[in-house]
Amino acid sequence: MSMFQAKSSLCSTLMTLSIPKPIQNGAKFLSDMAAPVDTNGAHPTPSVLEKDINDLQYIAEHGDPFSLSDIPAFIDAAKNLNGVGLDDRKFLLEKLLTIMSRLPKDSAFSQKLQQFVIGMLYKDLPHPPSGYLSLPESTQTTPTAVQASSSQPQQPVTYAFRSADGSNYNPLLPNLGKAKSPYARSVPSQKCLSPAGLPDPELVFDTLLKRDKFVEHPGGISSLFFAFADLVIHSIFNTNARNWGQNDASSYLDLSPLYGSSKEEVDKIRRKDGTGRLWNDVFADSRLLLMPPSVCALLVLLSRNHNYVAEKILNINERGTYSVPPPADEAKRLAQDEEIFQRARLVNSGYFMQIILSDYVGAILGLVRDGLSWRLNPLMNTRDPDHEVSPRGEGNVVSIEFNLLYRWHATVSQEDTAWTEKIFTELFQGKDYRTITVDQFAQAVRQAVKPNPDIKQWTFDGLQRDETGRFADADIARILQSATESSSSAFKARGTPEVLRVIELLSIEQARTWGTCSLNEFRSFLALKPYASFKEWNPDPEIYTAAEALYHDIDNLELHVGLQAEEAKVPMPGAGLCPGYTISRAILADAVCLTRGDRFLTVDFTPFNLTNWGYQDCQFDDSDGSFGGMLTKLLYRHLPDYYPARSTYAHFPFIVPKTMKEYAAKFPDDLVSSYTWTKPLPPPGPLVVAKTYADVKQVVDNAAVFTNNADARISVLTKGITINTAPVERLLFAEAQIDRAVKSMSDITSKLISTKAIQSIGSGTKYVDIVRDVLNLLPVHWFSNDIVGLSIKSEQNPRGIFREYQLISMFNDISDYVYFNQVPAHDWSLRTHGREATDKILQCVRSHMSGRRTLLGRISDDFHHMAWDVNDNSDAFLSALDATRDSNSDSALDSLAASLFAEVIPTAALFSKALVHVVNYYLDPSRQSEKEQLQRLTAEGSNAQVLAMVYEALRLDPPISSVRRTAISATTLAGSQVQKGQVVLASLIDANQDPSVFPNPKTANYSRPASTVGVFGFDQKGLLATKLFEQVAPRVLHVIFSLKNLSRANMKSGQLNRFTQLVDGIPQETYININGELTPFPTSLVVQFTA
Repeated sequence: MSMFQAKSSLCSTLMTLSIPKPIQNGAKFLSDMAAPVDTNGAHPTPSVLEKDINDLQYIAEHGDPFSLSDIPAFIDAAKNLNGVGLDDRKFLLEKLLTIMSRLPKDSAFSQKLQQFVIGMLYKDLPHPPSGYLSLPESTQTTPTAVQASSSQPQQPVTYAFRSADGSNYNPLLPNLGKAKSPYARSVPSQKCLSPAGLPDPELVFDTLLKRDKFVEHPGGISSLFFAFADLVIHSIFNTNARNWGQNDASSYLDLSPLYGSSKEEVDKIRRKDGTGRLWNDVFADSRLLLMPPSVCALLVLLSRNHNYVAEKILNINERGTYSVPPPADEAKRLAQDEEIFQRARLVNSGYFMQIILSDYVGAILGLVRDGLSWRLNPLMNTRDPDHEVSPRGEGNVVSIEFNLLYRWHATVSQEDTAWTEKIFTELFQGKDYRTITVDQFAQAVRQAVKPNPDIKQWTFDGLQRDETGRFADADIARILQSATESSSSAFKARGTPEVLRVIELLSIEQARTWGTCSLNEFRSFLALKPYASFKEWNPDPEIYTAAEALYHDIDNLELHVGLQAEEAKVPMPGAGLCPGYTISRAILADAVCLTRGDRFLTVDFTPFNLTNWGYQDCQFDDSDGSFGGMLTKLLYRHLPDYYPARSTYAHFPFIVPKTMKEYAAKFPDDLVSSYTWTKPLPPPGPLVVAKTYADVKQVVDNAAVFTNNADARISVLTKGITINTAPVERLLFAEAQIDRAVKSMSDITSKLISTKAIQSIGSGTKYVDIVRDVLNLLPVHWFSNDIVGLSIKSEQNPRGIFREYQLISMFNDISDYVYFNQVPAHDWSLRTHGREATDKILQCVRSHMSGRRTLLGRISDDFHHMAWDVNDNSDAFLSALDATRDSNSDSALDSLAASLFAEVIPTAALFSKALVHVVNYYLDPSRQSEKEQLQRLTAEGSNAQVLAMVYEALRLDPPISSVRRTAISATTLAGSQVQKGQVVLASLIDANQDPSVFPNPKTANYSRPASTVGVFGFDQKGLLATKLFEQVAPRVLHVIFSLKNLSRANMKSGQLNRFTQLVDGIPQETYININGELTPFPTSLVVQFTA
């Protein structure tokens, strides 16, 4: 029996059970203990035992991937796949998706199955198309950037970029999918039907399509989902009003509703000021002004996101080629603007693609509803069984069949129906919309889509722009949240609102003009079994008898009508959208072709083209509480005051909250209680910014008025355990313990420099990464060795549990959540990672402390030391701390362990960062004399003078740029009233440069009185407590600055990789790690010295 079969056979039991935590932890413990000391740069992998237990737990939590009831679907596929076609009412595709989504993510079987499914879906359509509605333009053979669009970079350029009109996506077929090209025809019809024999469109609408009653979507899909669907549809379909065979949009998901489909349209939205930005809240496609307001509101978010990305790319300046501010020379400024714009567009289009695959397809397949973060990945690079590379980036041309397939008028919500009725009343001066003809509609729309030529003046739903051109956040949030809580209508026959009657008549006329195939011909093309009768197509007697009366023979049923009035699916694993069966099968094929065929989403979707940061930024985070969602990040990023942390309106915007809550109630670990399910309340007032020393000092120091969330977040990490740090502080700050800490920290620093330094070949010069390998490790080793006795894996202790760099990551996760969690976008993932790290640390702390009081416990602890630890330096401290316990109860032990954690761990990474800033400051070549002075003072042990230099360096380069506080009562700040609940953003950088407190603020002055030391925003805890910091810091600096000929390493490796940008009007300093991800913590700075 295979492992997969064995796991499957256990699933019926595991569905109601869970692998006990002690077993999971035990397997993890044994795996970590047996792991090699050095992975030689490889990613650590779990042991077979740990992986099997994790796999079983995953299946237990996410459901059985396979059951006996699935067998008929696979038998049907074996018999009919290459014959009459699959019976899609046996749900083969849903069964395959269920298997893939419920197997562990690293399952080789799931990967192979996904490769097969993606290949099958991609090959549903020919590449390139074999037929068109008219002859395409002649093919170019030597595409250039100028030919594609003169607004794009003049060659040569070293990065890939999207042309304005969709040309050059396939270098061999440069016009493939270009805007203003003919539609493709996927299925040439062989059905002989006289136009006079077809039923009148009006009769078809009145009997098969007109809504008889509103039915809420059975899966709880919100109307915001279909607003986003409108963006997808309008990105690839724009039928020319006078030539219905021509598509004026490109056939790619290039966000053309935002950017436009021609050079002229792209130019209108751009500032061209050297920053690569668009004008505020603009978009190019006027058609969307006639869509429900939620469509435009989503597009505004994507417009803002382009500018956010462009600003980041400019400020990070990854390759050092940009000027800030932009060059005065016009040619250089335009060249810089062009590159930033094109890269930002690639990133923003990547966002659009990720929302499609993560949120949109996630809702279509019911993955979000079922709490699954797995996603179908049509972009993957694979090889076919014959070793041939699977095609990607070959280009695409949309077809008339899929143009008709996406006309989802039946899903319009009640609220959007009422809005549309109002728009029609305005467009047609109150004329009864039931009497409007196709010609009258076309004429009115042509006038309506010609708004103000200045797109900066466009508006929708009566919104007003401010003086900068932005819409109010409150208005955009109101529209989006209303769409989230508004249920869409179910797909069904007789589901289209009557106000859309003329649009359905137009659809039927267009389909007939195009000579579109029948429904059964389309199904045969997709290898689906043709319908044998109208009853099989839709078993509702009223529907199938009406259709039979109109069309007589099932093979006569038109594609558009047949798709819209087909029986709809019901919610099940693998099915969330629940359209008709044929639509359900076809949209997956189209999604795969649209994404896999776009080279900018596949072969050219690279960190080089998007920048490292841009590439990382448009990846979804499956630990952010959204089960693989991406729109969540956009809502939190651009409307942070209106989407609070944990709000389901942000995490699940495509599902009605009341319905999602019912689904979430079935998730394990009471996950439903981790979210807020009520509609977010608007903030009590705008963000208040404090910049002066006095105001910032008031915000930081007055905890009775401005709440510090650090303690509350520590309580979240420790799961509400009672914390009392007083006994910990008494021990930690005792004179003898401080003396031990000073000596230990000095010794650890020396040892780390000695062991981590590397030799320069042929010289006496040595190099060491003073950040990664010394200062970031310093508190890790001190806490592990001297305070708790965490088992660090090393050559001397090969059976240790933690690798030292793993502990750095854990300490950073905790500090990041407690002190740097300023925006709701990161709250969930920071809390998740911080809690995982806290659980591991508390487990070890508790384990060590639990053995201090009894003989059996001490024997057990000694056994652990022999088995996986060689360090007993922490015994004295732990014994003394344990003696403060007034009870042997588990709760008392938990409280003491949590109190030790709360005192020491959250500030550990901040301690390292503070010392990094000091070291970096005095390593600057312009401060050679100050460095020599610091070397002399540390050698002399003149702590007071050393500390003056330390605090001045931290004032000029504070480790924390700003802090956010919430007013817990009404107060005044800088003469202005602050309401209860209002958020205040205090800039420590600006406060420490306040000339009224610090004359010549940018110049170091080591004689400043202690009363005018800078504002640092530190909690007085652990290594940052004044008693400990002021004794330890000078000794650590002495070890570092006593290195002979100490200096920065040459080039970039000797510099901190960071940048400063304005956020909410104040400077914010951010670091970038080696993978291009933003982090509050420095990661590397290489220094050199002489041995």
